[in-house]
Amino acid sequence: MPTGADHLPANTASLMRRLVALEKEVRELRSARRLQNAAVGAGGLRIVDGGRLSMDTPDGNRMVDFGQITNASFNHGDGTPQQGLFLRREDGTRFFACYSYPPSGNETQAWTFYDRNNTAVFAEDTNSGTGLARPWLPLLAPTSGDTSTWGKTTAAAFTTIATAYNVKWQPKLRVFAHTAAIGTATGDIQFAINGTAWGAPVSVGSSLDVTDVIESVEIGEQFTLDVQARRLTGTGSIAAQVRMIYGRQT
Repeated sequence: MPTGADHLPANTASLMRRLVALEKEVRELRSARRLQNAAVGAGGLRIVDGGRLSMDTPDGNRMVDFGQITNASFNHGDGTPQQGLFLRREDGTRFFACYSYPPSGNETQAWTFYDRNNTAVFAEDTNSGTGLARPWLPLLAPTSGDTSTWGKTTAAAFTTIATAYNVKWQPKLRVFAHTAAIGTATGDIQFAINGTAWGAPVSVGSSLDVTDVIESVEIGEQFTLDVQARRLTGTGSIAAQVRMIYGRQT
């Protein structure tokens, strides 16, 4: 509400009051431009109309970019800006991104993980829309169908007839093998990991198919997978050949 002093001619005191009020407004405007501490409620935070969300380190290295890609080289074919996602390490090197590169003729966005040399090490396949583009995972090579060439034994106790060395990257492993009796032999086939039986044995002539966790091995550690066989009766030998092996989730 105006006071009597407001109708008096301006003087040094009134000018000082106005200056103090103006300085206060300037401080408030400056603080409004930068949020030092904020919380978003249940309604969430929405960035619309081509807005962006970014985060820099105190040293000025960009770590997070969500939203419109400001580099016009990534614009869509019709000239509109592309919305993308970039995550970087504290030193500014990129480790994850989701975007497309329209100048190459590809408008399909793909997610990719990068190493510190900016090499794509893990990415989806955008051509098919399913599966991985990288890494290229090794598959088992074709093996002989001639059972006489398979690993075999005539021993009465479980004996290793084939061995493979692998590194555990997933908690579960599936191994599938064909078995065969050469001659009149009967017997059993089993798998072993690091010398310990893994999964239940089967009688020769049946397929050996085990899918189970590898509890004795940590992620990233090397382990030994053995195919073991024993002859129980008859003459001849017990043989087996692994046909499929892969890691999987639990």
